[in-house]
Amino acid sequence: MHEGQWRGLTQRLDEVQPKNFPTAGAFLEFHASEMRTGSRLFRGLPRPARTKAIHEVYDVVARTHGLTLFAAVIDKAAFVAKYENRVDVYRGAFEGLSTMFNFFLARKQRQSQRVGRGIVVFDEATPSLSRQIRRLLAEFQSGGTRWASLGCIIETAFFFDSRSSRLMQIADFAAYAVYRWYEHGDDTYFKLIIHKFDRQASRLHGLKCYPLESTKIYPPRGSR
Repeated sequence: MHEGQWRGLTQRLDEVQPKNFPTAGAFLEFHASEMRTGSRLFRGLPRPARTKAIHEVYDVVARTHGLTLFAAVIDKAAFVAKYENRVDVYRGAFEGLSTMFNFFLARKQRQSQRVGRGIVVFDEATPSLSRQIRRLLAEFQSGGTRWASLGCIIETAFFFDSRSSRLMQIADFAAYAVYRWYEHGDDTYFKLIIHKFDRQASRLHGLKCYPLESTKIYPPRGSR
């Protein structure tokens, strides 16, 4: 999404907390898995309030104009079997995400006839992964990914603390929805935001599973 929309989106997400957890006090990090199971910061908070808050967050995501989602799923067993450990799973996921994002930005540039660049932002919670991401971004910037050069993404990755960034928490909610669908066949959350993943007409570009042979069709064939 455009940087000018961040403040409004953050404000709408901030409003979810006092409506559902008025006695929680301090800023709560919206972590989808913890909210669903009632763990850590959400331990002891009533389930109806947690369920309502989860759906309100997904509703904000679903209704925000200009917000486009991307996700890369790795079927670890199939990925390792196909590449025989020649490609690290994190590398494969980040390479896929970078390529999807770059294609999206290039398409927007062609449509608008204006030059625009995208930034890559990660949660800084895992320092070792942060270092790996920096190295991979530098590598992809200089030599491209397996599918394209990254001419539309700026060279530096940014790292934020998800505990204080509602935008980072949106990424967590999107990832959790995809995880529940791919791992458990549960589309409770996925169906709410599937339309936000980048697509052109009927072609879904913003959600890929690697290897591609492991891709799950949504909705499943035969379902209504």
